[in-house]
Amino acid sequence: MRIEEIENEIQPVVISHGCELWGIELLRGKRRPTIRVYIDAIAGATIDDCEKVAKDLNYELALNDAFIDQDYVLEVSTPGIDRKFFKAKQLSSFLQEEFDLKLREIKDGKKTLVAKLIDVKNDEILFHCDNEEMSLNFLDLDLCRLKPNFEELMRINK
Repeated sequence: MRIEEIENEIQPVVISHGCELWGIELLRGKRRPTIRVYIDAIAGATIDDCEKVAKDLNYELALNDAFIDQDYVLEVSTPGIDRKFFKAKQLSSFLQEEFDLKLREIKDGKKTLVAKLIDVKNDEILFHCDNEEMSLNFLDLDLCRLKPNFEELMRINK
């Protein structure tokens, strides 16, 4: 089953709990695969949200013929402070933030870098890195993760 098909099954359940589907990871385990579902909400998803979504998803996915003959582990979580980005459109709320990036291919001698997000237009993303601007297509990224600014968080929480 493709990730898009799984999203189509999961999305309505997540929305019914007042949350949004942030992303899905399919992980191959030694004995059985893991479906990891990330949910978020305007005020932030809670552990209760995760539990309710997981309970309903276990029921819904078991009803889907494609999952009946597969033994899998379902995990439901929030994206967390160092959230991974699954789609370019998710980035638009994080302008001027720093990101840990892992490129699919080496560019300018680098495969991993820390860069500040400048702009997002469709799948084209503009970052500032090493005193220059770098334009990337979201599909060029193997991993795009928010780099938390703990100093700023400490200042805000005081």
